[in-house]
Amino acid sequence: MKPSPRKRTGLLAVALLAAMGTLAPSLAVAAPSGSPIAYPPAERTDHVDTYWGTAVADPYRWLEDPSDARTVAWVEAQATLARGFLDALPTHDDRQEQMTELLKQPSVGSPSTAGGRLFWTASDGVQAQAVLYSSTAGRNAGTVLIDPNALSKDGTISLAAWAPSPDGRYVAWATSEGGSDWRTWRIRDVRTGRDLRDRLRWTKFCSATWSADSSGFYYCKYPTPANPLESVNTDMQVRFHAVGSTQSRDPLVYADPKRPDNFAYAYSAAGNSRIWLSTSEASSSDNTLAYLAGDRRDPRIREVPLDIEASYTVISQTRRHAWLLTTADASNRRVVKVDLRNPDSRHWVDIVPESDRTIGDVTAIGERLVVTFQENASSRVEVYSADGELQGDVRLPGLGSVTFVSPRGDSGEVFLGYTSYLQPRQVLTFDVDQRRLRNWYSPPVPFSPSDFVTEQVWTTSKDGTRVPAFVSRLRSTTPHGQRPTWLYGYGGFDISLTPAYSPEAVAWMQGGGVYVVATLRGGGEFGQEWYKAGTLTRKQNVFDDFIGVAEWLVANNWTNPSHLAANGRSNGGLLAGAMLTQRPDLFGAVLPEVGVLDMLRYQYFTIGYAWAPDYGRSDDSREMFEYLRGYSPLHNVREGVDYPPTLMMTAERDDRVVPAHSFKFAATLQHANPTGNPMLIRVERQGGHGAGASLEQAVSRSADRLAFLDAFIG
Repeated sequence: MKPSPRKRTGLLAVALLAAMGTLAPSLAVAAPSGSPIAYPPAERTDHVDTYWGTAVADPYRWLEDPSDARTVAWVEAQATLARGFLDALPTHDDRQEQMTELLKQPSVGSPSTAGGRLFWTASDGVQAQAVLYSSTAGRNAGTVLIDPNALSKDGTISLAAWAPSPDGRYVAWATSEGGSDWRTWRIRDVRTGRDLRDRLRWTKFCSATWSADSSGFYYCKYPTPANPLESVNTDMQVRFHAVGSTQSRDPLVYADPKRPDNFAYAYSAAGNSRIWLSTSEASSSDNTLAYLAGDRRDPRIREVPLDIEASYTVISQTRRHAWLLTTADASNRRVVKVDLRNPDSRHWVDIVPESDRTIGDVTAIGERLVVTFQENASSRVEVYSADGELQGDVRLPGLGSVTFVSPRGDSGEVFLGYTSYLQPRQVLTFDVDQRRLRNWYSPPVPFSPSDFVTEQVWTTSKDGTRVPAFVSRLRSTTPHGQRPTWLYGYGGFDISLTPAYSPEAVAWMQGGGVYVVATLRGGGEFGQEWYKAGTLTRKQNVFDDFIGVAEWLVANNWTNPSHLAANGRSNGGLLAGAMLTQRPDLFGAVLPEVGVLDMLRYQYFTIGYAWAPDYGRSDDSREMFEYLRGYSPLHNVREGVDYPPTLMMTAERDDRVVPAHSFKFAATLQHANPTGNPMLIRVERQGGHGAGASLEQAVSRSADRLAFLDAFIG
């Protein structure tokens, strides 16, 4: 899903636009200069689909085809239009300068140890992409092992994943081009600093899991796609790659032709060399559990017959027992000890029982378990013995999130990542025996965090459910009814939206704005019931929760609809699109980014079918079709409605949520509002769903977003 990008010259664009000139008249609204915006024409065809006997028009179906000459021309023209509009906004240059300062700061990623060697990523604050370092004598003695900045002139090839072999001799490393989910794996010899000839293509959604003897690693791959950026991804396989061999010779470990939508990945766990295999249907959180036995060339899969449908992850293991993190009879998750010879749930031993806090992650270190809880959408960390005895807690710096916990070799310490809305990710070390937390790396920031404050508030949704939100601002910023307020949300896929540093949010608050993150149903902050309450025919709860937070901000005199913006990305882009169509009166600006906006056809592109456990599908039943059509942003745009200024953001190489969602939504909005508020679509030409963006791309995105907010709610 990652073809070489086309180079489109201005001459080609002009020629194509000229060819389209008779398709439709230009549409006009006001630009920053006061002159009308002439929207690029978009042909409206008579294409109609029939769902359960109901005809549904899809006049911009041709925008789903990125190779159609009309699409090429329309995208070029829309990108040019948005670029000119955004560059002309009054605060754009100042925001560009501000974000350059805030983003050009040194940073360090999560460290890993193998074979007595330390590995970590870091950026000096100027590099387009982070660099992988290695050392046998600590961070200050690190040397560059892999520098992705040398792979492209524009900085759009990123180091997407890396995994050192247990003996520390090799690093399997993967690159992503232009933000694509597709990865190409290589193997670097740590001693020589050179790559072997190994190349593994068409992999995504998994990492590399090394065998205990460092002879190779397990990975997942898909068949070669016909159209890398749009073809549906099915028939996932798990294979084993031996160091020094070719991909064509990699033996098959797992495939299930009868269930082509299944997901599978192999992983290891502390305490034993056994390799585990997890399989699940689409993106269901429930999975089966098995381990591999026999020769790698002809492995045998031995399933563990667990009698409760749930999610299972092996944390630690001995020859006979496994410690599992599971949702079995535990909406908030629990840790159980299972006898692999008698895995019936009646014989499980509770190690960390379910409580009113959600367990987010568990890391085994020696005979102890470091457990990260989510308590009211922020992190708490406690240490337990392997038998379940509580041995103490980790006193975190404040109201924030633990982003990773990983053993620091055999030292009895763990690395711990910590962040908050005002603290870039720190890397801390925690001595499990001494209960001592120390700083390993803390990035500098060009502002004083003590000037800001974050508070958690509780709001009420339409059905009476209490919904929390984090409100961040300068201490000097107080409610007066007209504060420019940026409201962000996600609400889906069991993903927790916990406090995390955002340089862009800091920039917004420095100007007197209020930054609010809503904790919505559909997320994982409060366990499985909270998650499921925002899925399928209960998806409207997510939107109602967001509306409840917005109305709380107005009722509590922070802002008013003219100064309030709705924003979200991906599934959150769906949320923002729904806010635009359901409550245009409540917001002064809306920014749907890389959003799922066509709820009737999302399943027909790349990995979209895997979202059905959250959304349902239009071909499931008449009831599901009607429910999806009832909130699908694309299908609920109405002519004559005064929609607030809208900036859609997408990228041509997004192979997670294909840009056709945003293309069709933008064309529909522009047709329905030819003389209303601006309905712009920003198209990043060498970008994907968001990961792997270069420093330059990150600065540009942030400056555009902030300048748009300044112009319409500031």
